[in-house]
Amino acid sequence: MAQAESSRPRQASTSDDNQRQKILVTGWRKAGKSSCIKTVFQHVPVKDVPYIGITQKIEKINYDTIVPIQLWDTPSNFDIDQLDAPLGSFSTLVYVMDMQQDDSYHDAVRQAVHTIMRGYLANPAMKFSVFIHKAEALSEDYRGENYSEIQRAMTEELEDFQYSSLQAYAPHLDLSDSGVCNNIFNHMVAEIKFDMTSVHDVSLRDAWSKVLQGIMEMLPAVEALLLNFTETSGMDNSYLFDIASGVVLATDNRHRNDATMEQVTEYLSRFLQFREIYRHLAPSAAKSSPKADLEASDGPDGAQPKAWWDDEDTEAPWMTQATRLLPNTTIALWQFTPQLALVVLLRTDTWHARRGMIEYNLTFLRQGVRRILMEV
Repeated sequence: MAQAESSRPRQASTSDDNQRQKILVTGWRKAGKSSCIKTVFQHVPVKDVPYIGITQKIEKINYDTIVPIQLWDTPSNFDIDQLDAPLGSFSTLVYVMDMQQDDSYHDAVRQAVHTIMRGYLANPAMKFSVFIHKAEALSEDYRGENYSEIQRAMTEELEDFQYSSLQAYAPHLDLSDSGVCNNIFNHMVAEIKFDMTSVHDVSLRDAWSKVLQGIMEMLPAVEALLLNFTETSGMDNSYLFDIASGVVLATDNRHRNDATMEQVTEYLSRFLQFREIYRHLAPSAAKSSPKADLEASDGPDGAQPKAWWDDEDTEAPWMTQATRLLPNTTIALWQFTPQLALVVLLRTDTWHARRGMIEYNLTFLRQGVRRILMEV
């Protein structure tokens, strides 16, 4: 049974933009850029996606998770030179393509490669993800065919790209040198990540999971903690989720597969639909209000805003729940922080026999994660 949750409401951050990881989201017209952002990070219901208006200007969305991020949603007529921030200040570029636009995907591929190359030359450490979106519009056979064709077309476009046309953006490189161009090509082929996505299933959240994990410097340390916890507790898998978005921030990477990912993501989404019911059962819930919490997040006279742990009530109960999915499988959830929750899969007999030990180990896991977050 779910216990009361006493964490305060998710807060709007007042951190300076420079403290956030910037993610540029761009792509072909009507590809679904805004729906990719709004359904995950702004809680727009999927049924309302057809009514999302056309983006007319760049919109910046601040989102606070394990790494504070700022998503830049761009209009269809977007040009890189319209940015009011240096292109090199972005840590990630997400390019969204419409899988079903057979008549225009070649133009979209050319634009994608040009945009990605500009990003690379501005910041060689930039991460690149291509969301091949609206997968639900095609049958499974055509879906796989189009997905492969777009990847092939992008590789060919990278191979044939006129690198010298961007010489003005790379004064430190000789883009007329074939050796330099080959090195860039090999790097880009290895670094560009492709994901087939849809707002109608967990594929979009899975794609965003990879994006956020790619900018988490603390990811190896958190994954090591999860792996140790999973092995010593006798569990099958563990997943660290961002509660509000349902995005997976880290896993133990043991026996990971799409079916398991879909199972735990759907579980978290459905369970959290009821979280407001339990929030008001917490004894400390009446001590604060969203307005008071928001005011408390601002430091005096422009000082740094407080982190979530500064005002945390260590005696307050955390949200927790366990459900038997199958006779031999149990899924359990524990809230770690106001923003993070751990979801695990394990055998039901292990849960009954080792629950005390698991929750004891959980104390050290939570302390370890907290320590990592405080030091980065």
